[in-house]
Amino acid sequence: MVLSDFDRTLAHEKDNFVIREDVAEVVNEFSKKYLFFVVTGREKRFIDILAKGLKPTGWIVENGGIILLDNRKIKLVDEEWFSSREEILRLLSKEGIKYSLGEVIIYLNSVLDRKNTLDKLYNNMISEIARIEWNRNDVMIVPKNVSKGNAIRQLKSILNFKGKTIGIGDSQNDISLFEAVDIRVAVANALPEIKRISDIVLDKEDGEGIKEFLKNIIDNRLNF
Repeated sequence: MVLSDFDRTLAHEKDNFVIREDVAEVVNEFSKKYLFFVVTGREKRFIDILAKGLKPTGWIVENGGIILLDNRKIKLVDEEWFSSREEILRLLSKEGIKYSLGEVIIYLNSVLDRKNTLDKLYNNMISEIARIEWNRNDVMIVPKNVSKGNAIRQLKSILNFKGKTIGIGDSQNDISLFEAVDIRVAVANALPEIKRISDIVLDKEDGEGIKEFLKNIIDNRLNF
């Protein structure tokens, strides 16, 4: 089973994170023989725009908050989260920090300049009810038990999957993904801290690296 991040992993920033057709074709070919899941912080409504034509086995979206599998939507969150989320939104509004909402997640875009404020909010108030995960300059706030890694463990249990797992990522919010897989793969454009904890660092960036990696598995040039 391969589990891959989307932004700056499958899709390139210079393409505005729209997946290239040739990359989608290889992922689709791979998914006919093996399990392939996209694991992303994005909401599915944005993935539907950015990943047209991509047909993996399934999706983990909102940074581990929701599994999409066989026309099922599995929310990995308790109902009490939504009242807690309202309190977090109140705190963010009080500090003048803009946000957007998914079904589960709270997104904060381009807030590196507010890191000190966010750290203070987290340490003093938010840490009891939620987790903050950075993705370069952006922040995702999710319930304490929600992460890419926890969602992967839930997915393996749902599928009763006992085989080898390969995770592919590029940024800080992929650390929990790496903690839940057997083999950790970084694309060439991954952050240094991600490369340091990887078993394999690809020669090429983003989807070009993944396309080559998957082709090598399909053609039996790589075996795990």
